[in-house]
Amino acid sequence: MHRHPGHGRLRLLALFVIGAGGLLPSHQPLLAAEAIEFHAGFMHQAPQQNTDAGALALKNLAHSEDLGPGRYWVEIHVNQRYSGSSEIEFKQLADSHGLTPCLSGERVAQWGLKLDSLDDPDLLQAACVDLPRLVPGAQLQFDASQLRLDVSVPQIAMRRDVAGQIDPQHWDYGINAGFINYQLSAQQGSSQYRRHYSSDDLYLNSGLNLGAWRLRSNQSLRQDEAGRRHWNRAHTYAQRDLPGTLANLTLGETFTSGDIFRSVPIKGAIVASDPGMLADIQQNYAPIIRGVAQTRAKLEIRQNGYPIYATYVSPGPYEIDDLSAVGSGELEVIQTEADGQVQRFTQAYASLGNLLRKGVWSYSAVAGRYNPNSQLDQPMLWQGTLAMGMDWASSLYGGVMASDFYQATTLGLAKDLGALGALALDATHSRADIGNLESPSVEGMSYALKYGQTFASRTNLRFAGYRYSTEGYRDFDEAVRQRSLDSSYRGSRRSRLEASVYQHLGSQSALSLTLSKEDYWRSDYERRQFQFNFTTQHRGVSYNLFASQSLSDERQSGLDGNRLFGLSISLPLGLGSTSLASFDWQKNAGRYSQRTSLSGNAAQNRLNYRASVSHADHQDAAALSLAYQGAQGSLGAGYNQGQDYRNVSLNATGAVLAHADGIEFGPYLGETAGLVQVPDIAGVGLVNATGVETNARGYAVVPYLRPYRSNQLALKTDQLGPEVEIDNGTAQVVPRRGAVVKTRFAARAVTRLMLTTRTGDGQPLPFGAQISDAEGTLLGHVGQAGQVLLSTVATAQTLDARWGDASESHCQLHIDPQVMEQTQGYRLQTLDCLPPTAILPASGALPAPSASSGQQS
Repeated sequence: MHRHPGHGRLRLLALFVIGAGGLLPSHQPLLAAEAIEFHAGFMHQAPQQNTDAGALALKNLAHSEDLGPGRYWVEIHVNQRYSGSSEIEFKQLADSHGLTPCLSGERVAQWGLKLDSLDDPDLLQAACVDLPRLVPGAQLQFDASQLRLDVSVPQIAMRRDVAGQIDPQHWDYGINAGFINYQLSAQQGSSQYRRHYSSDDLYLNSGLNLGAWRLRSNQSLRQDEAGRRHWNRAHTYAQRDLPGTLANLTLGETFTSGDIFRSVPIKGAIVASDPGMLADIQQNYAPIIRGVAQTRAKLEIRQNGYPIYATYVSPGPYEIDDLSAVGSGELEVIQTEADGQVQRFTQAYASLGNLLRKGVWSYSAVAGRYNPNSQLDQPMLWQGTLAMGMDWASSLYGGVMASDFYQATTLGLAKDLGALGALALDATHSRADIGNLESPSVEGMSYALKYGQTFASRTNLRFAGYRYSTEGYRDFDEAVRQRSLDSSYRGSRRSRLEASVYQHLGSQSALSLTLSKEDYWRSDYERRQFQFNFTTQHRGVSYNLFASQSLSDERQSGLDGNRLFGLSISLPLGLGSTSLASFDWQKNAGRYSQRTSLSGNAAQNRLNYRASVSHADHQDAAALSLAYQGAQGSLGAGYNQGQDYRNVSLNATGAVLAHADGIEFGPYLGETAGLVQVPDIAGVGLVNATGVETNARGYAVVPYLRPYRSNQLALKTDQLGPEVEIDNGTAQVVPRRGAVVKTRFAARAVTRLMLTTRTGDGQPLPFGAQISDAEGTLLGHVGQAGQVLLSTVATAQTLDARWGDASESHCQLHIDPQVMEQTQGYRLQTLDCLPPTAILPASGALPAPSASSGQQS
């Protein structure tokens, strides 16, 4: 790859708009118009100056080039979506100063064009494809200053099945790095029951990235009230993705997926497909729209009145299989024929987690040893699952699980029933050798039914499931516990019911209900749980009515022992947009309580506070808590005191990231993260990461990124002072899952000067005069009243001013920014521009600058 040098073109019109004459970068359009010449006589000069004084400046501005022909590494954005970076050849346009990219047919096809709908597909065979001719309405725009190529293609000519997908060759493994997420908490207190007590907890989630591999470990250290320390490890594993398989490989201590069989902890290896690698359109189920067109017709599809899809279809039968509909509901299809006839029809659909699009596969393979957190047997375990989307809006799924004493097989079918909802039914057969005299071996069946639907009444039955098992059925965990004679084994599960309902009530109210229930064979043990929530708002006041029951044995704990009822009312105080007063009434385990709270935030939502007073069981109490989210972590503190108790607590969360250039501190890191570098520039924030700012070395940790997707990192350049100069404040990254991607923004600290220049006889320098440094680099042009805005170094130097070829059209300025008056980041001074002999006498000494300063237009 090679680049051609050249200064950024300053359009002539910008010279008159800026007034002060600062040199601004321009955006060179891809197709440049014919060069325009301006007559210098239209530029007003002082009476004593030549009317052609600005001719040299005009000539320079009119004929400078952005870039010359050649190959350049550019960012490509298709319909404002990042589509990777690549080296592209740019050629000179005939009879023009502009450049045009040479695009191959293969590259254009990768952008997701509907090749079968092109009027002239033979145009793709050209060495350099003429995209606007290939697709009417398509446009190309090249920003030479940012090396960015924007491609605009009408959506109707784009395939939907590639929406959001990035070519795997652009997936980034990131840098080698190690990190530790920490959560630290400590409390001290006293009460009439326990006198003085204290406890400490430390949770560590650590990781190490080496090339394509990601090592992860989750551990905790706890110190109880008796001073005893306990160290626990939840899991430790290594993971990497497998290119070409749309799957990940995991080695070590981890958990199996719970899609088909119940999730179990294992120590071994898992290969499982990763839906995040698929295009957006393939990750969620949507129905297939079928119909027949009489002519070349326009097809529009709407959901809840909003258009979500539009295309043209050829005469005859058609099939639309690339919708991006969400959830469940009803789709309206509008078919407009070429002669203006309109046909409308609706198609209802529903979705469940088991439903996949036609042609989409999901699979997993597991081999390892059962890894419980208690003293149980640890047998070997093998498991395989497979799910595939099929015709007739259905999906088939199944799996096999086996050990030396246990075998289970599952087969299921999920179906979109349209207006009736979505249904999934599966059956599982298991056989287990328990190894005791009462039941040496058992076998049985388990049947599961799942249902989901969104009704016209705006009722969303998000999930409903029922599983019934015969007495001989065991899942793997139950079989191991019974075989190990574990005291926590209560018998085999007989049935389990789960449901979740969400109901909209008007525009400002909603009701939700979640419940579950399960019972066991040969036991009266039963577990029930429910959560109810009703929210509404009236004249700015919010009301929340709630009730819940914890997951426990109701027969043993009593009806009121685990139930909670309450009402909460919140209203804004007018002291700020986030200050709220709340009033709460609760009945918990048969006891009543009331609480009044004041909460809010400050410092751009970084500081959160809450103060409350409460009354319960004839006892008054007060509480105060503060939390601060900083660029390098968060801190919190709380204080509670009642008539016979008090409690003080502290907590801190954050992350430490080590990389090749040092160690950085930041907020808690998610699965996939980023590292931003703005060299030696501190305090630069990021638009899409609240509270994150660069440290003194210019580094900032971005806690969350989406894997296998384009993530935009944008600096908050509007908050920077004039002494900071950044070439490009945005970048696109496409991390692999678990990667730490580093992005460097070219930036520098500069000195901004606002100079009022004049000739030896006191006249302002001519409008358009060029100001250059000692190396001949053009720094700016003189504007009105002899003023010029410059960016340069902070050291003393001599600048050259020129507005013509004659010797009298040339003078020099001596500047020393360290002695200039500084106002709002700009250094101001009025200077006399003297002939070179006056600036550099034989002795070599430099004269002092003019005493007058601070003049500004």
